[in-house]
Amino acid sequence: MKIVWFKQTGWTYVPVHVIGYLITLLAIIFLVPVYVSITRLGHSVSDDLYNLFIYTTCTAFWWKWIAEKTSI
Repeated sequence: MKIVWFKQTGWTYVPVHVIGYLITLLAIIFLVPVYVSITRLGHSVSDDLYNLFIYTTCTAFWWKWIAEKTSI
């Protein structure tokens, strides 16, 4: 039997199981210190946005991939 971690609602996924919430929390916990260090060490707004984009899209890609594989 397949355990459903996420439920698709429109274009996004909502966690419906404890593991889904854990995956979402881990993604957020990973991104917060990345954002803090990038904005602290950045030289310009465009430099910050470029670096934030890279980390955010990579993390969002893997989060979405897990959500797609474990959703209804």
